[in-house]
Amino acid sequence: MSSTAPALSRTAWLIVLLLMPVAMLNYLDRQMLAAMKYSVMADIPSIGTESNWGFMLGQFKWVYAFLSPIGGYVADRFSRRFVICGSLFVWSAVTWWTGQVTTYTELLWARSLMGISEAFYIPAALALITDYHTGGTRSRAVGLHQMAIYCGVIAGGFGGYVADAPALG
Repeated sequence: MSSTAPALSRTAWLIVLLLMPVAMLNYLDRQMLAAMKYSVMADIPSIGTESNWGFMLGQFKWVYAFLSPIGGYVADRFSRRFVICGSLFVWSAVTWWTGQVTTYTELLWARSLMGISEAFYIPAALALITDYHTGGTRSRAVGLHQMAIYCGVIAGGFGGYVADAPALG
């Protein structure tokens, strides 16, 4: 076994460890917002109806779904690390902006931009993981990344529930 193999192995696992919190936060934010329906609707009266609330949640998912293949295309042609960093930068800015919105229209735009940023993250992250993990470690590495996604869904749902309940949050 060459001396570069352990270093490559460490790098491969470091990539997974660095991507796990990003994946967790990507999924935490969407679940948390969905769980905070009543407090968000109270803070942004222009949402108006539960139909508008549902449309806003769906808007994010449709943008995310339709742009994911484009995110994959970009990740296949450019540096996956730069695509991930760009996605994380946009995600951070949009997360901040989402906390500042005051109208339903602003919230729709914020969630659409969030869908764009997240559509670029997942294809690039999974491709980067599989670039470094082949054969015997690939499924485990992708599984750990997937675990972080589900931890984000769980933490976001619980955190949103707590934040939405006046007696708890």
